[in-house]
Amino acid sequence: MKPPYNSLFMALLISLVSACNKPGSTNDNNYPKQVSITYKVSSTSANSLASVTYDNETGGQTTVNNPALPFMKTITKTVNKNNIITLGYFVNPAQTVKLEILIDNQLVKSQVYTSPNSAMSYTFP
Repeated sequence: MKPPYNSLFMALLISLVSACNKPGSTNDNNYPKQVSITYKVSSTSANSLASVTYDNETGGQTTVNNPALPFMKTITKTVNKNNIITLGYFVNPAQTVKLEILIDNQLVKSQVYTSPNSAMSYTFP
């Protein structure tokens, strides 16, 4: 007697395909949406940074010169799938700087840098 491998394989394949093709299972239906974006910048040094740059509510960039650390800015913005937001800094001399991006109070990106300037981005899935 032959083992029912073909039947088992077909059943697994059908269940996998049906699970992947459920209507509404993608995030496309959730866009555009309004989100709260919080940018955070901190450092192990007490020195302030020369500047912090972040994407603002209108799609442009805002630069804050000589921000006190820790720096935090929260904005509300309507975003679409695959929109990109950025957060960056400049300091001289170089020091350890931590950049964080939170979406609706959930940390989505965090990075520590030791260079005089750097930036990171987040793409909405």
